[in-house]
Amino acid sequence: MNILDIITKKKNKEILSYAELEYAFLGYLNHEIPDYQMSALLMAIVINSMTLEETIALTQIFIESGEVYGLSKEMDNVVDKHSTGGVGDSTTLVIGPMCAALGLHMAKMSGRGLGITGGTIDKLESIPGFNVNLDRKQLINQVKELGFAISSQSDELTPLDKVIYALRDVTGTTESIPLIASSIMSKKIALGAKDILIDVKCGSGALMKEEKDARQLADWLEKIGAYFHKNVRCVISNMDTPLSYAVGNALEVVEAVNVLHGKKGPLYDECVDIVSNLYSMSTGEPIGISRHKAKECIRDGSALKKFYDFVEAQGGKLQDIEISNHVIHVKASKSGIIKKIDALGCAKLACKLGASKMTLDDKIDYSVGVLLKVTEGKQVAKGDLLMDLYVKDYNQTFVEEDFDFIDIG
Repeated sequence: MNILDIITKKKNKEILSYAELEYAFLGYLNHEIPDYQMSALLMAIVINSMTLEETIALTQIFIESGEVYGLSKEMDNVVDKHSTGGVGDSTTLVIGPMCAALGLHMAKMSGRGLGITGGTIDKLESIPGFNVNLDRKQLINQVKELGFAISSQSDELTPLDKVIYALRDVTGTTESIPLIASSIMSKKIALGAKDILIDVKCGSGALMKEEKDARQLADWLEKIGAYFHKNVRCVISNMDTPLSYAVGNALEVVEAVNVLHGKKGPLYDECVDIVSNLYSMSTGEPIGISRHKAKECIRDGSALKKFYDFVEAQGGKLQDIEISNHVIHVKASKSGIIKKIDALGCAKLACKLGASKMTLDDKIDYSVGVLLKVTEGKQVAKGDLLMDLYVKDYNQTFVEEDFDFIDIG
């Protein structure tokens, strides 16, 4: 067996066996196959896809590349959630504390940014001192005591996914249903949650641009979950426009805190929807009662307290979070109604500011980003404020196209 034959086989739209997938992917993990050959195989998979059976096989290979935590054997009501990536999507920072406040247990293994979308770990690293590297014992103990913990992917749990994820991020191979499904489900299954809610984003700012692709991904995620005896439920949500006003790491942390204080908007609504589903799945309560409980834990402040306890438990100093003091105010060039705020364009602008990276060697600036001041449907006059740009310094230059993602009609 050799890697060139495997690449050629997938290039020719043939089905790869479990043994061939194992040879290629574990070979890459063990440094026996170089980046350029694995990149070629990933691109062939993106172009020619994989069958559900191949995808289940790859998921199994990812799981078996490391340890399996099996948290449901350690405690009751273990849930997990995942978002396929969006713009202004800081849901995990809100949902985890909400679940913990409701008596659920959530251990979240989160990733860094993928493409132009921000990652939960990047957001948490904007909090000075925050430890994103919990070992197995630390993770389990914190979830038992507090109800919630987040860690980056360790070398113990699905290490294969960690290296493939990083390579996909910088080789234009992010938008593949089989690769997305294997990545998501391997981490969830290895952690051991019984009930899993996956938020499949669809739209310009998501990995899945078309609804049909989002529905196929959701279908495959549920089928993979069933194969591994997990209760998986998917919701499909719109990502044509940013989920929150804030796009950028430290800015999104602050926005998550605002939502936990009760700030209403799309981010609040989506978090309530997800927690309602998770609570209903785990406890058997009707969705209406679950929704009431989800809203109540924000209203009574218990979810906010869980967030502060969570940050403190992982060493974070929220009071020291840094947002750039260099601010550029972008104003409307004409009067009209905000017809569209395009998520992809907003993410590209945030990336240009330094909020995400395009190569493995890029450094993220956690303090920069975009803070929107308008919503779709709002009437604006010429000169009204559209957004604030938090920039590294005032030397950065912009062109008119950078701001075209806000369409005034």
